[in-house]
Amino acid sequence: MKILSEYTNATFQYDSKEERDSHVKKMESEGWECSGQIKETLSLHNGDWYWCGKFIKRTV
Repeated sequence: MKILSEYTNATFQYDSKEERDSHVKKMESEGWECSGQIKETLSLHNGDWYWCGKFIKRTV
C-alpha cells in the first residue's frame, strides 16, 4: 500500500476580523491554503456567528 496524498486540516475561531486577517496571512506564508470562509455559526438554532479560518496543507 502507498499513500498518494495526505492533508492536514486546521480550523480556528477568532475574536475579530482583524485577528483573523492577520492569522490568515501568517498561515498562508507557512504554506497553508485558506478555504476563504470567514464566519461560521455554532448552531443554526441560535444564530451566533463567529469569525473563523479553515486551512488545509498537503503533507505528502
